[in-house]
Amino acid sequence: MASGTICEPVVVDPDRLVRIEQVVQSANAPAPERFAHFHDVVELVWFEQVEGQLISEDGRFPLGAGTAVLLPPMRHHDFVLEAGARAWILAHLDPALLGGDTLPHFDRCLVAHYEGIEHERMTMLFDWLLALDAQESAPSPLMLPILELLIIAIQRAATTPSAGAGVSVDALSRLRPALDRVARDPAAALTLEDAAAACHLSSAYFSRRFKAVLGMNYTDYVRMYRLRLAARRLLTSRDRIGAIAYDTGFATAAHFTAQFRNRYGLSPREYRAGSGPET
Repeated sequence: MASGTICEPVVVDPDRLVRIEQVVQSANAPAPERFAHFHDVVELVWFEQVEGQLISEDGRFPLGAGTAVLLPPMRHHDFVLEAGARAWILAHLDPALLGGDTLPHFDRCLVAHYEGIEHERMTMLFDWLLALDAQESAPSPLMLPILELLIIAIQRAATTPSAGAGVSVDALSRLRPALDRVARDPAAALTLEDAAAACHLSSAYFSRRFKAVLGMNYTDYVRMYRLRLAARRLLTSRDRIGAIAYDTGFATAAHFTAQFRNRYGLSPREYRAGSGPET
């Protein structure tokens, strides 16, 4: 698959509990726009080719070829990637798989870098996951043991983030009430004033803090979140475009189409027909 992005609201098939995707982007791919976000799923990424950084509540981590990233649910993060060729394998896991006798538990963002034989072994495991997902109509019994090996390997090899370079937990936690409300009900008309009030901050201070912490203003964040949610529904459902527009907070289908085309360069119908934008 030559399309996709890791910065989207995510839906995991309840029968499979794991979603695997491969993303390959060409040498002329521009640097993606920033979008600080969080998921309600576990995110596991194997970067085969990339230059950039992960900025998270737990610190700032460099990304390069042979980097594995493991993100727990509801942990704010932002992938800041440089322009050029990029390739990664992405797994989203239902959080119900963590803990107990299933998969090891973790509660912070973990990043590990691999070289030599260890790099080859990680590549083999991720390629195996991808192959199992493509070949099996039902979840393979091998998938969870492979995921367990990957999580344990990353936990043991995790690096320390750059000292003092990450977004502080306090900075993000002050904005959490507004962010959680957007995620819980993206169609709601949550104005800047409403969002600031939810965080017990003045509108002016909330606006400055939001831009400083998340790299974009509040209005742009809400629009981006809604468009990404709509894009995912276009690819994973046959819902009517008008219904998707309404459910994601756009007043009319025409307004949604204009905003969507401005963001993705395609109409919602074209995006669905082509299974996403060209990369």
